[in-house]
Amino acid sequence: MQIFGVADIINSEFVPPWGWQSGHLQTVRSRVVRRNYDLAALGVQRSGLVPIQDGSGDRLAVHLHQVARHDPRGLVVLVHGLGGSAESDYVRATAMSMLQAGFNVARVDLRGAGWSWYTSAGLYHAGRTSDLRAVIRQLALMPEAQVAAEPRIFLMGFSLGGNVTIKLLGEPLDDLPVAAAVAVSAPLDLNVGAVHLSSMAFGLYEKYLLTGLRQQVLQSGPEGEPRVTQQERQLVQKARTIAEFDDAITAPRNGWRDANEYYRVNSSGQFLPAAAAPLLVIHSVDDPMVPSGPYREIDWNTLERNTPVQRVITPVGGHVGFHARGQRLPWYTQVAVDFLTANA
Repeated sequence: MQIFGVADIINSEFVPPWGWQSGHLQTVRSRVVRRNYDLAALGVQRSGLVPIQDGSGDRLAVHLHQVARHDPRGLVVLVHGLGGSAESDYVRATAMSMLQAGFNVARVDLRGAGWSWYTSAGLYHAGRTSDLRAVIRQLALMPEAQVAAEPRIFLMGFSLGGNVTIKLLGEPLDDLPVAAAVAVSAPLDLNVGAVHLSSMAFGLYEKYLLTGLRQQVLQSGPEGEPRVTQQERQLVQKARTIAEFDDAITAPRNGWRDANEYYRVNSSGQFLPAAAAPLLVIHSVDDPMVPSGPYREIDWNTLERNTPVQRVITPVGGHVGFHARGQRLPWYTQVAVDFLTANA
């Protein structure tokens, strides 16, 4: 396996604010410098539930925004990352950018996250593309997705949501009306990513994520019933790493032997060569949560020449950060707008 140098994969850059060049600072900046994204001021906003046809009775909350114009470019479906929700700052910032550019937007709460916590007993994971398929098929029937009497839907995922996005594009679309997609800070190799999280910043990022995940799964379900068995509860409480958490509940709940098998089956890097629609991958090599190693194993020149995959890889930017000097919205939002507009 060939490993390329960092300089070999970088093909773009942006200018961070003074004093915010660190990947760590870029990653946490949205929690330090709070922004208010008034999405209701940009169009009509409503929320609804999409049933998942798998016998579980679970329904996903979808928050739909319709721009105040008669000729929208299409509908962009936004998918949050691990420990996030449709209300995460990066999701709302991207929604604002897309609405300003003339796209309708759907913000999705995955199973057990955000408002879907009240309507689903199940839990999301990095490879659950079937849930997104159900959401996209439902949205394709709505007027907000119609352009020239045909559904035109775009997909954009962040971190874990980026992994799901890439995996979906690399699977058979089966007439799913996805015109193009964007993945930001996606972990191309889940196993490498889990090991990296345990060692980075004394494990602080991992501890933060694990605390939120543990609280999430140990809360009661929508009808007050426990989401986990007593045995699962004990294992989740004992988990000290993301891998141990996935060993305790994610893998066995979904039919995998352990976290290693879950990671191997669902890591998105292996799906890139089969991408069936234009796909933009945005990443920074100083991302403290998703290592650059798996990105450096890819011959991007060959991939971009033979597939509809493109990359935007920068030397700085952090994890779903990319906060630029003099810009209110993250830099990647305009990059995504330009890419989706070119493929609209």
